[in-house]
Amino acid sequence: MGGSTSKPGVKAGTGERDRIVLFGDSITQQSFSPDGGWGATLANVYQRRCDVLNRGYSGYTTRSGLAMLQAGAGVPEDPPSSDSHTRLVTVFFGANDASLLEENPKQHVPLDEYRQNLQKIVEILRQRVPSAQILVVTPPPVCQTKILALQKERFKDKATGRPERTNEMAGKYAAAAEETAKELGLPSLNLWRLMQDVNEWKDFLSDGLHLSPQGNQFVASAVRDKIAEVFPDLVVVPCQFTGQFGNSGSRCDGVSTDCPWWDTVDPDCPAKSFEALKGQGQGD
Repeated sequence: MGGSTSKPGVKAGTGERDRIVLFGDSITQQSFSPDGGWGATLANVYQRRCDVLNRGYSGYTTRSGLAMLQAGAGVPEDPPSSDSHTRLVTVFFGANDASLLEENPKQHVPLDEYRQNLQKIVEILRQRVPSAQILVVTPPPVCQTKILALQKERFKDKATGRPERTNEMAGKYAAAAEETAKELGLPSLNLWRLMQDVNEWKDFLSDGLHLSPQGNQFVASAVRDKIAEVFPDLVVVPCQFTGQFGNSGSRCDGVSTDCPWWDTVDPDCPAKSFEALKGQGQGD
């Protein structure tokens, strides 16, 4: 899949920006948390360039995510007449699919169906947002000790003492997601493997499944590193003096900014700085 062919520069003040869509389950839904959520971090990196849309749905699996897309919901379609485009979609499902059938039949999705659902999700995305790059993100590892501790805290004497998820099962779904992405010609980010390369990886999980603040920081860095590896034109380089991502000292080779930076606007006649943008989309 190729990205948009539009030239980087300054986008006219139409109120529309390019988009990055985060599509997934609760790990995506919670990614805008104020304690450094990984989605919020991406929104900070792409300020004035891309609107980062959170399309995370707690409890969803590839089965329900696919049904949502088939119903026309979820990831918005790029309007054909618009100058803005979806530049990147992350597909981040599997944590719920990997639930054990005997303990959580409502969310368990068989491994073969999981693969097929991912393929169908990508097929729909390629039709709905044809200019977008797609990054498949695998489910993270599972800490069974924390899951059982939470179960006991919530259900007291009624706790089964049996986890609904295991790290071994999560690993199988992570491998399946990675393999499916490769078959589809897409890059993937294997969080299950990458997070466990860190000795203290269990600290990345708040309750054994969802991300802690440290886990959010790890995922944000991992996603940005993967973008730099496979989609270098989407990398935003911060200002070397301030470290900020949204000023005239920052740059991104492949994405335009929304209107001129303040220090490039004529202070005596601001209108002059916008005349060249009237009636056009993106400029050089």
